Amino acid sequence: MYQLFRHGIFQMDAEKAHDFTIQCLKLASNPLFQPILKSLIHAPKGFPKTVMGVNFPNPIGLAAGADKNGDAIDGFGTLGFGFLEVGTVTPVAQDGNAKPRQFRLIEAEGIINRNGFNNNGIDYLIENVKNARYKGVIGINIGKNKFTSLEQGKDDYIFCLNKAYNYAGYITVNISSPNTPDLRQLQYGDYFDDLLRSIKDRQAILANQYNKICADCGKNCTRFNGK
Repeated sequence: MYQLFRHGIFQMDAEKAHDFTIQCLKLASNPLFQPILKSLIHAPKGFPKTVMGVNFPNPIGLAAGADKNGDAIDGFGTLGFGFLEVGTVTPVAQDGNAKPRQFRLIEAEGIINRNGFNNNGIDYLIENVKNARYKGVIGINIGKNKFTSLEQGKDDYIFCLNKAYNYAGYITVNISSPNTPDLRQLQYGDYFDDLLRSIKDRQAILANQYNKICADCGKNCTRFNGK
């Protein structure tokens, strides 16, 4: 079955094949189809791992880039992954680089991707994460928009961090993609120091958010800050 499916997929343009696969997995997210898919998949069991305080059901995960917009979280989850990293996502939607931008390396069984952070924006992705039934760990990979200057780049990351914080098992800050002009400059010098400091400062604030709750619901209600 795999060889037949692979042959059909390889008759398609690489990016169209990827989009088709996402749509199939999105369909597989439907509760009516999930039992069928699960009967065909032998998902890994056991081998839980705890990394940096995050508990992963198993150490096999899906890397960012496969499901940029979180359209097929439940479909990928049915395949048995212990974690899914969705994105890279930017503050607002962008088209990415000009097509064609994905190229198969058939003999090496690989692919070259020059997408350039094409995605539907952080709000679209967060809605998909909120609606997902997947019980594993969801990581969210964040980046900056192509036309955001390096000087303002940290603002894009902070914007996405604020949006993603309450819905992600972990957050990846993507400053390594070669497909966004000058993005890698954020890895060096003052750009890196400023970005890291801003992210850590904002993380500290988000981690210490609190809600006021009523400790005594009698007449003399005392409120305290529960962290």
